Amino acid sequence: MAKQHLLLVDGDPKSLRVMEVSLKKAGFSVTTAVSGDDALQKVAISSPDLVISDTKMTGIDGYELCRRLKEDERFKNLPFIFLTAQKSVEHKLKGLELGVEDYLTKPIYIKEIVARVKILLSKREKERMERERKEGKAFSGNLGDMGVVDLVQTFEMGRKTGTMRLKVGGKDARVFFRDGKLIDAELGRLKGENAFYRLLNANEGTFELEFGPHDRDDRLQMSTQGLLMEGMRRIDEWGRMLEQLPPLSTVFEIDYQQLAERLAEIPDEINGLLRLFDGQRSLEALIDDSDFDDLAALGIVSKLFFEGLIREVGESKPHRETKPKDIEQWLLAGPKSGKESEPAPAEAAQHVAQEAAGSPGVEEPPAGAAVQEAAQPAQWSAPEGQAPADAPVEAPAAGAVDTGSLEAAHPAQWAAPEGESPAEPSTQPEAPAALGSAPPQEA
Repeated sequence: MAKQHLLLVDGDPKSLRVMEVSLKKAGFSVTTAVSGDDALQKVAISSPDLVISDTKMTGIDGYELCRRLKEDERFKNLPFIFLTAQKSVEHKLKGLELGVEDYLTKPIYIKEIVARVKILLSKREKERMERERKEGKAFSGNLGDMGVVDLVQTFEMGRKTGTMRLKVGGKDARVFFRDGKLIDAELGRLKGENAFYRLLNANEGTFELEFGPHDRDDRLQMSTQGLLMEGMRRIDEWGRMLEQLPPLSTVFEIDYQQLAERLAEIPDEINGLLRLFDGQRSLEALIDDSDFDDLAALGIVSKLFFEGLIREVGESKPHRETKPKDIEQWLLAGPKSGKESEPAPAEAAQHVAQEAAGSPGVEEPPAGAAVQEAAQPAQWSAPEGQAPADAPVEAPAAGAVDTGSLEAAHPAQWAAPEGESPAEPSTQPEAPAALGSAPPQEA
């Protein structure tokens, strides 16, 4: 967004510097001049959007500077603010006769001058829009200079018919008016009120106004003022909710363990929203893609976040997907019974354990081969009175699976088959059954 350009003219270097810094902090681009002659040279180089000038200066004073600029066809509509220490009515009348838009008496408060500047610039934009409308031209600009609310009120006060086209966040939007009433809006796949409320949050982007008849149907029944009031209420609530959440650029993923424990409490209506937590979408993109309106979607996300069902994974960036793509399939998958619950072949089971542990897999030893000591976890060493750890043991049969390790990795998914009781957890570490018992010691 291009910054609005101000020309600041004052013969006092200290006062000039203070106002320059303050106006730059307020978001304006500022050029300074120390006299009327200096100001005329600066204007010839780059035309400002507004001039702020002291009235009392050596050489060309503020009054003469204003007169010369207003007589120039290029600058006759240039807004002008006078700063003066003179409080007499005669001086104010002299400035108003020259066409000065505003008159501020020193000492000047920065908040006051910033507010006056914004009002005058907004007024200038509306006047330019009206001139171009009469000339049959399309009026365009930046939302940073003239917001959506100002544009809507321009249509309403002038009882205009036409279309407002916007480019917001890379998306195209249109708002339709008939005789000053807002009748429809669209933003991407959003229509009607939801699209209009979303547009009210837009602070950056471009717009173009086209005045003239159109064949759009009246979708919005609420009055324009009613829509604006409701929109302002929603913006306030949106801001309060965002204060309690991470930034809109944050990416979330589902905590599947927590989700499984709370599954019965979650209504089916939010399954579509849950599928959007793919570890790649930002919070902003997730709300955009949701079927809910902004506040409803943000409310659901807030509840899921504070109840621990979703967690942050960082800023939005492409990464390898490790969760199921279709959460609905995951939600519908339950424990199996009979033969279907038997362990998978060694290769598949090894792959499952490898994915869960996040570590490279270990190849199964061939039948009859001895198991190396390094392959045994330290907690599995034989207790005192049994054979040493390096004693030869029987190799597992081909295709056998260490279900104990799989149960440790996936306790919820690897349940005991129907009709069998799960083994009680041992309080002491033991060697896996697949490795056999140690030979008895000699007397």
